Amino acid sequence: MITQGNKSVEEYQKELEVAMIRANVNEDEEVTMSRFLNGLNRDIANVMELQSYVDLEELVHLVIKVEGQLKRRGDTRSGAYTRSSLG
Repeated sequence: MITQGNKSVEEYQKELEVAMIRANVNEDEEVTMSRFLNGLNRDIANVMELQSYVDLEELVHLVIKVEGQLKRRGDTRSGAYTRSSLG
C-alpha cells in the first residue's frame, strides 16, 4: 500500500496515480478517494474526516489546503513536518 509518509500531498497523489495506472486499476472514484484517504498521514486524515467533498479533485484540493494549514501551525505529530521544513 502506498502511503504519504514524508512526501507532500501532491507527491503522494502523483505516486498513487502512477501506481494505479501501471497496475491498470479501474475502480469507482469513491473507492479511489477511500484509497487516497487511507494512505494520508494521520494528522491530515483526522482533519479530513470533518470535511465534505464530492469528487477526487475536490478532495485532493482540500487535503493540500489542510497540509498547508498544518505546516503553518507547525503540527509535527505525524513526523512528516519538521522545523527545518517550515521555514
